[in-house]
Amino acid sequence: MPTIDFHGGSVFYLLNGAEHQATPLVLLHGFLEESSMWEGIMDRFLLDRPVVRIDLPGHGKTDSFGYEHTMDFMADAVFAVLEHLQIGPSLVLGHSMGGYVALAFAEQYSEHICGLGLFFSTPEPDGAERKIMRDRAADLVKQNKNAFIRAAIPQLFDSEMRAKHKDEIRAQIEKSLGMSTQGILAAIMGMKARPDYSRLLAQPPAQLSPSRIAVFAGSTDTVIPFAKVRQWWELPGIGYRYNSSHGHMGHISDEENCAREIESWIATLS
Repeated sequence: MPTIDFHGGSVFYLLNGAEHQATPLVLLHGFLEESSMWEGIMDRFLLDRPVVRIDLPGHGKTDSFGYEHTMDFMADAVFAVLEHLQIGPSLVLGHSMGGYVALAFAEQYSEHICGLGLFFSTPEPDGAERKIMRDRAADLVKQNKNAFIRAAIPQLFDSEMRAKHKDEIRAQIEKSLGMSTQGILAAIMGMKARPDYSRLLAQPPAQLSPSRIAVFAGSTDTVIPFAKVRQWWELPGIGYRYNSSHGHMGHISDEENCAREIESWIATLS
């Protein structure tokens, strides 16, 4: 199993297409997910470049490391994997929480990123109401972690997609049930504490200029409403935009289009 040592534990990763010389692509999953979430998208890729998938702290086959996994800490884990693989500046695409980690990575390791993609994610921090919801979620996890997972994952889909993708939802629930209570709580607290990264989209570091940032958003997203995305959609650092007619889990409900749009974005950076 490919892992690296990290802060007294281990971080799991997968590397595909290592023989290619094109700019590497790093894929970061969201909350309650793991690296396997990208498999459907990857099946549609040409795989003409190295692709690195990482289980973030507390998720999948990666250990938990404490009571709060900040986005900075998760970004450190990503950097540790890339340093171990001796991979240079990369394109980093993150889904939801993975997008927050990608933003933290861009801030901390700007020399190691040459393209940033927010995949149904946001640069904005939690507002007061959202922070209250995080605390309530943490209480539910402490009471019954498995019940929380079974309730939370279907809510990532709108009602139509929930009915259409029952098998995929069931499969993700089964995978997520393997997470520890500590790992879930650490991620919730880390997301709650994350800062406002909007400045990175307004004035990106040199390695992300000009316009090397992409946003993939969903018009029916139940987690990050598109009405909120519109408030920062036109920030000057953003050079590629895709408005899916689907919701937060576009890698499932809008798989073909999302795969095509990711490749189109990458093509604009060549």
